[in-house]
Amino acid sequence: MIMMTLCKLIKKSYKYNVISRSILVLFFLMFFLSSISNSVTFSTSASPRTSVDYIFLNSNIITINNTNPIAEAIAICNETIIDIGSTSEILALYETTDDTTFDMEGRTIMPGIIDGHTHLMGSMIWGGTMTLVEAQEIQLSYGYTTLNEKIANSYNEFILPFQLAEFDGILRTRLNFFPIHNLSYLDENNQTIVVENFWPTNDPILDHDKKVRVPGIKIFADGVWGNRGLPAMSMSYPQDLYDAWGGKDPYGELYFNQTTLNDTVKVIQDKGFICAFHSMGDRAIETVLNAIEYAVDGETNDNYRHQLEHNSFLRDDLIPKAKTLHSLHSVCGYYPTYWQDIYQEAYPDEWEGWNINRYSLPDEGVHAYMETDFRWEYYDSEDLSSISNIRPFLHMWSMVTKKAIDENGTIHEPDPWVAEFLLTREQALKLMTYEGAYAVKQEDYLGTLDIGKFADLIVLTDDPLTCLVDDIKDIEVMLTMIGGNIEYQIADTSFPEIYSQTDLTGPLNPLISSILILTFILLPRKRKK
Repeated sequence: MIMMTLCKLIKKSYKYNVISRSILVLFFLMFFLSSISNSVTFSTSASPRTSVDYIFLNSNIITINNTNPIAEAIAICNETIIDIGSTSEILALYETTDDTTFDMEGRTIMPGIIDGHTHLMGSMIWGGTMTLVEAQEIQLSYGYTTLNEKIANSYNEFILPFQLAEFDGILRTRLNFFPIHNLSYLDENNQTIVVENFWPTNDPILDHDKKVRVPGIKIFADGVWGNRGLPAMSMSYPQDLYDAWGGKDPYGELYFNQTTLNDTVKVIQDKGFICAFHSMGDRAIETVLNAIEYAVDGETNDNYRHQLEHNSFLRDDLIPKAKTLHSLHSVCGYYPTYWQDIYQEAYPDEWEGWNINRYSLPDEGVHAYMETDFRWEYYDSEDLSSISNIRPFLHMWSMVTKKAIDENGTIHEPDPWVAEFLLTREQALKLMTYEGAYAVKQEDYLGTLDIGKFADLIVLTDDPLTCLVDDIKDIEVMLTMIGGNIEYQIADTSFPEIYSQTDLTGPLNPLISSILILTFILLPRKRKK
């Protein structure tokens, strides 16, 4: 219909001046070329558009970059983000050739989730109930793109299989392994069992283009319960708690004295490895911070990234030391608020504050990353009560509200002492993305959506920054991309919506509109005889 009208106008234009005819002919040619092309190959700019692998348009993109926090569109090519900006800007500069320009219709995109402390792959091996294919599919469906695996018992059993999987092209996720220096439990004489796994005879594996990396070594500094001993505390355990947790020493078990730990950290650091310490009790945390201070010897820990896991009883006076050293700390995402009454009854008054202090670290300017401590023996897709839950946005919900859901489905509100340090939504998202990358020296490649970084991203069902706070826990992942490859996508034939690049409402619209207006202005002017 439009083509017929143009033909009539061109024929009629011979009654008018040369300019009118020229404009109509030009418009006819432009419309003809666009109609026979699969995609519009010209735009208002002088240069042709660059072909890329993927374009996501009309999005709500949370970049986790303070200088450019929100964007609309993103262009991806050869594993990386090559541009990010408004929909009109990206459409004017880029195109795809395989129906991979997608209209997100306002959906939220953010960097992929980085779990700073997990045992997802390790527990797959020691549990033996999950295959790699099954484990990856579940992991990707929850939006995890990088896993910092904080236990690897041996190279042959825990690392080599994943390197082979990467070589064979079946590994779909990024893994950072931390082989163990000592076992997580004590011998029959209550002594530390040192195994010196991997680091004495190997260098760290830090290649940023490899999916399997070995950036650090795991050191157990104190216990938990039972044959592992208790967290090492500066105050003795109340008798009831000591008996309930199966204590062996009234002050808990410190696995290394100060001198031994100092020397251990220094020699491992000199080999180029990060040290990651299981450290729950305040005495263990203090010993670890002293060891880091000894090893870095006046330098900043920003150069080394030594990090403390769990931080369950962080004494007030240790926070300034952590700030001075620039130590890194994991933060339990899902706090068990349903146990707050038990904790309050069992803990000495000081311990209540120490237990919640870890959540103050982001406000103190200390690098802190989210830990799920996930393992497959805890996995239940319907269970919302486990503190080691796999659901990342359940962890986020807890970090910003300190609410928790018990095994009966009841939501528990936090008492004032539990709610003392609530994270903002922005802080929580940073713990779930950028800080996990920083902990393994990959912040220049992962953790934010910026030009030049790997295209590791997820598409969500809701916006975690603006949705109702209690809706955060229900956010689901619709798509997971790692290195520019879509690794997971919900079973919905209408998603993602393919954007038609021949749509006249696209970049050509301003040019076409201008030509039409100018044409009808000039058409009434008849040629002078």
